[in-house]
Amino acid sequence: YVLIGDGESCEGSIWEAIMFAGQQQLNNLVLILDSNGVAMLDYCRNIINLEPVDQKLRDFQWDVTVLDGHDPDAINETLRKYRQPGGARPKAIIARTVKGKGVPELETDSMSHIKTLKPDQIAGILGGAA
Repeated sequence: YVLIGDGESCEGSIWEAIMFAGQQQLNNLVLILDSNGVAMLDYCRNIINLEPVDQKLRDFQWDVTVLDGHDPDAINETLRKYRQPGGARPKAIIARTVKGKGVPELETDSMSHIKTLKPDQIAGILGGAA
C-alpha cells in the first residue's frame, strides 16, 4: 500500500514508479491517491495539471477506482476488493477529497497546507471550545 497526494504526484519519481509497476504487472501493489486538487502553495491545476489522472494510470496498465475520499465505506469496500488475488495489474484508488473539509476557511484556500488559524477561528470551528 502506498499513499500519496496529488501535489506530490507531480514528481518524476512517482511516474517512474507508476510506469514500472504497470510494466512489471505488480498486482500486489495498491496506490491510494489523495486527490484534493491542492499542492503546497497553489492549486494543482496551476502547477502541473495531471487530470484526468485516472486515465493516465489506466494508460500505464493500472486498474483504477475513483471514489469519494470522505466515504469510509467506499474506501473499505474497494480495499477489500483489491485484496483479492488475481489480475495482472497494480491497483489505484483515486480518493477525491476536499482539503480542510468542514472548515470553510481551509476548504477554499489554496494555502491551506501551511495556513495557521487564529485562536478565535479555531474556537469558531470547534463551536466555542478552544
